[in-house]
Amino acid sequence: MTNKPHVAYGLITALVLILISITTFLLKINTESWVGWLSGIALVAGVVLSCIAFSKQAVGGTFGSIFANGFRTTAVITVISVIFTVLLVYIFPDMKEQALEAARKKMEQQNQSEEVIEQGLAMTRKIFLPLIIGTTLFGNVMMGVIGSLIGAAIGKKNLKSASDLPSDNL
Repeated sequence: MTNKPHVAYGLITALVLILISITTFLLKINTESWVGWLSGIALVAGVVLSCIAFSKQAVGGTFGSIFANGFRTTAVITVISVIFTVLLVYIFPDMKEQALEAARKKMEQQNQSEEVIEQGLAMTRKIFLPLIIGTTLFGNVMMGVIGSLIGAAIGKKNLKSASDLPSDNL
């Protein structure tokens, strides 16, 4: 198939996620839990739309082929998201401090001792970049699988059959 909706939808969805990240960071609300949900919903929506677009052009496609398109879309989004996340940490080093402060507040709400909080933050400082990359990878893949399943279920209903194609027997 020459038309690849997973690339187009992956790029568009990654751009939307980048805009959400930059906007919420600049507004200093990037550590709010609802921001993660907003990003997750945007990712799932992008994958579902990619699956639907693929199913509309697929002839003789299957649930599995539509799901695979959704997963390829997820891969495009994830690669771009990981690269952007690494760049964001280096461009905005105070992002790390914001995340650590949010972690401190969360541990204080859980009535952790100051010693435990300091140990946890020290460990997080050491592994911050691998931790944020791993979180991005895991989160995107989990949301992408959900989006691929939803998109494949919806897209399966849109599949063209060979009998729906125009005949060349004139």
